Amino acid sequence: VHTHNTNREGKGPRGGENALGDSRSRQRRPMVTNTKKETRFQWFFRKREMPDGQYDPQTGEGYILIEELSKEDQGIYRAVVSDERGEDDTILDLTGEALDAVFTELGRIGALSATPLKIQGTEEGIRIFSKVKYYNVDYMKTTWFHKDKRLESGDRIRAGTTLDEIWLHILDPKDSDKGKYSLEIAAGKEVRQLSVDLSGQAFDDALAEHQRLKALAIIEKNRAKVVRGLPDVATIMEDKTLCLTCVISGDPAPEISWLKNDQPVTFLDRYRMEVKGAEVTITIEKVNSEDSGRYGVFVKNKYGSETGQVTISVFKHGDEPKELKKM
Repeated sequence: VHTHNTNREGKGPRGGENALGDSRSRQRRPMVTNTKKETRFQWFFRKREMPDGQYDPQTGEGYILIEELSKEDQGIYRAVVSDERGEDDTILDLTGEALDAVFTELGRIGALSATPLKIQGTEEGIRIFSKVKYYNVDYMKTTWFHKDKRLESGDRIRAGTTLDEIWLHILDPKDSDKGKYSLEIAAGKEVRQLSVDLSGQAFDDALAEHQRLKALAIIEKNRAKVVRGLPDVATIMEDKTLCLTCVISGDPAPEISWLKNDQPVTFLDRYRMEVKGAEVTITIEKVNSEDSGRYGVFVKNKYGSETGQVTISVFKHGDEPKELKKM
């Protein structure tokens, strides 16, 4: 039973060359020869077996796939094949310069994978972005330019990255923000440059989308809402006092009304409502069976309305609540 490396990332006692596949996943694949049906293939990392290791007896390839490689994955990897004839292994040292080389190559692949810049209107402004297969802040560097002048983050300019995206956000866009935007992505010796023209129809469309989303956000933020408080169902014994409290929001302050079975509640005799800031309480004294039903608090202002609902069930002395009988 023998193993030898065809794809090695890093330095091992048997030598080898660097080879990379997909930019966000790393595969290490030693070749296995002279195997039998009973031959076992195992991967070890930090002296623990890696259950995700795989072996294809048809091709002789054994490999381990590491999603989203990070520095936490650095260390010594060992591939072992064994059967009754004995065992053989191969070692991969993925530390130090070897790990740096892998990340540098990942950065190169990530830079080359960058998609053309796109323009997007957002609630806050206009966003320019590129998708990448991989981005690592330690091994890659991005620089944004507007009309060939380097941009720095400020009150209205935000720049950032995620694992798969590079973006620039222009807040509260103005006419002075029109023009050509360029992105420079540097990874080792690889430098990728992308550009897009934020002017004319492109600027007008993005600005219109920004204004639309901003208006929707204002409506959603300020519309009348029942925030919390009401249960789905409330049970109470007759002759007791029922208090239902909920919290509302909205600017301007919402109009408030209560409904019973979709009809307005008249606050007389045993019924009363109290409003303290955002807290609304309805009280029903000496409840009886006629008070059972579906209640709702209806709130409304110029931005919208909402209804919070609760079902009230009144039971007699000596009876169990209906919900308990079902259990």
